[in-house]
Amino acid sequence: MCRILLVAVGLLLSGSACVDVDVAEYESRTTVVYHRPKPPPPVRRALPRPPTCRHDPRPTPPTPSSVFAAWMPNSKRLSSRWTTIVIHHSATPSGSASLFDKFHRAKGWDELGYHFVIGNGSNTPDGYVEVGPRWHKQKHGAHCKTPDNYFNEHGIGICLVGDFTKTSPTPRQLASLDLLLRFLTDRCAIAPSRITSHAAVTGKTQCPGSHFYLAGVRRALAQQMTATTMP
Repeated sequence: MCRILLVAVGLLLSGSACVDVDVAEYESRTTVVYHRPKPPPPVRRALPRPPTCRHDPRPTPPTPSSVFAAWMPNSKRLSSRWTTIVIHHSATPSGSASLFDKFHRAKGWDELGYHFVIGNGSNTPDGYVEVGPRWHKQKHGAHCKTPDNYFNEHGIGICLVGDFTKTSPTPRQLASLDLLLRFLTDRCAIAPSRITSHAAVTGKTQCPGSHFYLAGVRRALAQQMTATTMP
């Protein structure tokens, strides 16, 4: 018995009883796996804004303070003859007061038949109101012939450049027309119901065309006259 114990002690001291460990397996169990860090999100830099255009080729929308004085006749006195307003279109894609003046003179008239012409951006700026010589003289018109010539004698003729059988007036033309009508109805004591068109008077023309909405112009003017006071 003692001999057996001595043999066991000897084996332990000699190390022959140690269990061999597989180094590769140990490393596979203990190796630390390092993950590649995620790259930071890209920095988004705001693109520079394009330079602001300081030049606007379009005219500044008209305002009462800037245009009403210019629309008064040279004498600064308005005739009592005016009782109605007749709206026309030129039936041409372009034009101006000077061009229509030449055309009217070629027909044997003494000068431009309208009192006002509102441009569409072709030959004059879009929405620009040209005051004709007849208005400065407070002279009868030559724009709406009837047997009694009433609408030439007592009607203020306004022509918008354009063919409104094909296209509509521009927004700037309508804005200028609205302001001009406010001026004329107030200064000449003309009710909105007295604003008419060439076609409505004679029945022999399409002027100012199916794309011009006269009833809407009258209604908008009446509403503004009720809500505001003219300067």
